[in-house]
Amino acid sequence: MMHTDDELVRLHLQGDKDAFPELVRRHLRAIYNLAYRSTGDVMEAENIVQETFARAYVALPRTRNLAAFKPWLLTIAINLCRNRARRASLEPHWREPDGRSEGEEDPIEQLPDPEPDPLAQVLAGEADAELEQAMAELPLPYRQALILRYMEGLSYEELSQALNLPLNTVRTHLFRAKERLRQALVQQQEGEINGMPGRATAPGPLSRGAAQPHRGGAGRRAPRPVLGLPE
Repeated sequence: MMHTDDELVRLHLQGDKDAFPELVRRHLRAIYNLAYRSTGDVMEAENIVQETFARAYVALPRTRNLAAFKPWLLTIAINLCRNRARRASLEPHWREPDGRSEGEEDPIEQLPDPEPDPLAQVLAGEADAELEQAMAELPLPYRQALILRYMEGLSYEELSQALNLPLNTVRTHLFRAKERLRQALVQQQEGEINGMPGRATAPGPLSRGAAQPHRGGAGRRAPRPVLGLPE
């Protein structure tokens, strides 16, 4: 019998020793993809995965009114990624292009949902070197919004919970992120047409190391098991 996340959380809180390992198995790939694409570093990503599940394990018994487990878990990972970036001075305090701090209400009340969008379809497919490099150049909040929406399939409501942002701000993040990503991809193509090497040939934070994890594709390195939990 396949339990829902809510059922597994309830079983875990009731003392079922198999419930939390099942939650780990179910969401390990999503947390690893987010961590790896946020940091570009395999070891950092694995450390973030370990800490995410460790924090979730400790926090669950004292968490009240948990709306949905996956967005809540992703919030832990997102915050760890951003804290790591700040400590490494890789991601200074980020502001929107109009000068607002991250999380401030967006003046754009409504944005038309651009889907179906060819770029969204590309994001949902297998990432290539050009896309990886263009993604690496985005500000971290934009990058994370794209990863969670198009690579992990979160709804707008789930994204709002995971990013701890109002729904309209999430839509704005996605709209602006796709525009910047589209511009970066166009610049890469123009460079290749003009006989210059594409920007994706330069090493970027998402191209370091041999691993390029993405939804368990063939030949891709799987994250290491979470310590203390069965493989």
